[in-house]
Amino acid sequence: MFIWRVGQNAFPTGENLQKRGLLIPTLCCRCGESETTLHLLINCPFAREVWSLGPWSHTFDASQVVSFKEALISSGSWIPLPPYGFTINIFPWVCWFLWISRNNLVFEKKPSTAPEIVLKAIIALMEWDRAQSKIRKTDSPQQIITHSTSHENLHPTSICCNTDAAWRSDTGEAGLFWIFTDLQGKEITRGSLFQEHVSSARMAEALAIRNTLHHAINLNLNTIWLKSDSQELIGAITAGRHPTELYGVLSDIAAFSLSSSFSCRFSFIKRELNGHADLYAKACLHSGSSPSSYTL
Repeated sequence: MFIWRVGQNAFPTGENLQKRGLLIPTLCCRCGESETTLHLLINCPFAREVWSLGPWSHTFDASQVVSFKEALISSGSWIPLPPYGFTINIFPWVCWFLWISRNNLVFEKKPSTAPEIVLKAIIALMEWDRAQSKIRKTDSPQQIITHSTSHENLHPTSICCNTDAAWRSDTGEAGLFWIFTDLQGKEITRGSLFQEHVSSARMAEALAIRNTLHHAINLNLNTIWLKSDSQELIGAITAGRHPTELYGVLSDIAAFSLSSSFSCRFSFIKRELNGHADLYAKACLHSGSSPSSYTL
């Protein structure tokens, strides 16, 4: 509905409000030019900065766009860069958060940065995409995936933790994310870390686990059930194997686990059951910083 109204030039921009006779400021709140639909979402210097950060292989020069409909139609062929794995067009989501950020600035005096808008668009798009996937699976009973989440043999005060990592082979950058919940699924806290000079996806996953345990110890969370979708890594940890590449990191993990005041159970879970951690790990990688307040 939002995109349809924008395409029909029926959105309450400054220009349209002025046409309706409203005697209020109608200039762009960021640069002072006339606030048309095209200016607000495409041509404003702030909007151009947002579009320049878009995670796709297509080079989008917002300064050359003369029609919103033209930009919308062409965006359907844009190819997202790895590792995001979009299955739908991110263009409308960026437009939506440009509009939201404009309203936050006008009505609440809350500024936004270009990276923040792109990050919010990616997170919202991927959450929506995952929700559609769940609906499709529900509509097809034969595709439903079951997984045991039994809490048998766990101490009542145990804390569950899902962790994941996203890694780019071309830059060696990684986004690490972890989230702590109680046995009823209520979130306790979360953490994330942007890491450079990471040698492999396995190393990124191992770093995510090490930082998770470090965070847990700092918070005095002494009984942890850690879950990761890296089957190879969980197998190496539980078997006490330390591949050469991961030797130092896995040695740290083993040292944490063997601490007399700390108990940790490691489990492998399927990727589709680790979607929240996967989503935010990719968001952390794209933003180039840690979205949460936790730092090492």
